[in-house]
Amino acid sequence: MAGNVTIDPRAWAEAVKKPAIQHVRSLKSGLMLDVRRLIGSFRYQHAILLRQKLKSQMKANESRFSCATCGVPVYLACSTSKRFFFRHRHEDGSCPAITRSSFTEADIRAMQYRGAQESKAHKRVKELLIRSLAADARFLDQQCEKTWRASEGLAGLRRPDVSARIDSLRLAFEVQLSTTFLDVVLSRREFYRSERAALLWIVPNFHPSYRRMTDDDILFGNNSNIFVVDDASVAASEHRGRLMFTCWYRKPRVQGDEIVDDWIEELVEWDDLEINLDQQTVCAFNYIAAETALNQQIRENQLARAAETEQAAIREQEARDQRLREQAFNLVSSYDERDDYIIREQDWLDLNRSLTERECGLNSKQPDYSKLARMVSLIETARNGRPIGFGYGSLAEIAHHLFHQHPDYLFAFGHLLDAFGTKAILDRDDRTGKWKMKVAKERETMRSDPKFKMPEDEELLLAFLSGNRSRSTLANNDSSNTDRKLAA
Repeated sequence: MAGNVTIDPRAWAEAVKKPAIQHVRSLKSGLMLDVRRLIGSFRYQHAILLRQKLKSQMKANESRFSCATCGVPVYLACSTSKRFFFRHRHEDGSCPAITRSSFTEADIRAMQYRGAQESKAHKRVKELLIRSLAADARFLDQQCEKTWRASEGLAGLRRPDVSARIDSLRLAFEVQLSTTFLDVVLSRREFYRSERAALLWIVPNFHPSYRRMTDDDILFGNNSNIFVVDDASVAASEHRGRLMFTCWYRKPRVQGDEIVDDWIEELVEWDDLEINLDQQTVCAFNYIAAETALNQQIRENQLARAAETEQAAIREQEARDQRLREQAFNLVSSYDERDDYIIREQDWLDLNRSLTERECGLNSKQPDYSKLARMVSLIETARNGRPIGFGYGSLAEIAHHLFHQHPDYLFAFGHLLDAFGTKAILDRDDRTGKWKMKVAKERETMRSDPKFKMPEDEELLLAFLSGNRSRSTLANNDSSNTDRKLAA
């Protein structure tokens, strides 16, 4: 066990310190990619799956990446320290990047297994597996090392360690004790997929804190499930009369805004397993589905918190706005001609600075207080349906006054009356009909003459103080720009 490196599945993958191939080209986008950055963008578990996918594509004469120097297709490989690098599909000496040894995978496999094709430990696990299958009468045709020929029209053959059948489903069991090449894992997976059979990799023992490269290939390629057959699982099978395995799997859970995994060891029955022949997975727990659901939950929680934060900010801004409005109304309503003019003026300057920070103050170093007073009086008049702050006895008189003295406030006054529902009082006050006739006569002038248009800063301030009631819903005040400012 000395020298084995085990990486947390959720840790970020790392490249070898000095990758021979430092840049690859995406054959889909044409972009040149830095190998260290590309590898580091994947979690370890996803890098393992990418390694399997690229190797499968290579076996099918398809490629996703090529060497940026020589253009030869490349695939992802892994060092004994579980750091990743890219390797040429073949090398002929034309590229300065050397990624392959002089031995082929077939040479190395031959050296590994020569004279020791099957150890006593390997035989023992097969015997335990046969006993487990024999305990469950539903499993038929139990055989060891029986040659499995491809179906008609397909090439190849395999000799699984153990094979069996349940109903119409054919099963192949491969006992894995030593490290094997990824090619072996992928080739067997492809063979049994084409045969519409289920492949189960069996190990004699497993612990998540000590995982070999082959363990990771099997584990992550099988939806983070791995099966153990040992004395305990055999005893359970024989006791219950059902095929049992010890299954290790990862179970995700939410911690804050992240997903963390718990490793679960569980004794499972065959009937507990979910089989996917297309994906060639046999699982006691669907890790991918659980992780997907939790990621969705995290996103929904984040959106809910963001929405609540936004609403809280809106409520806080509305409260600040209301305090500013109250200051403005209090400043006007509490002022008495006998009060100290200098104190009132300073209070007004301080208030206008605050309003300017809200982007609705008057644009002047010495803003005219009378404009604020006029706005407050117009709002209160429209709200109450009677003159407030004006020396007139009716709303009709105020309308005539605005037409002649402050025409730029006339439209806003009309909108305020509409918004507060007091427009009928103006009509009632116009007993002689003079106001109605004036409006009819001057309608076109009122629409085109710029004197009837409020300066932008005054329009902004009046809209703010009135809660936008001084504006037409049809934007007659040309308030589209000011709407955006007040909504900021």
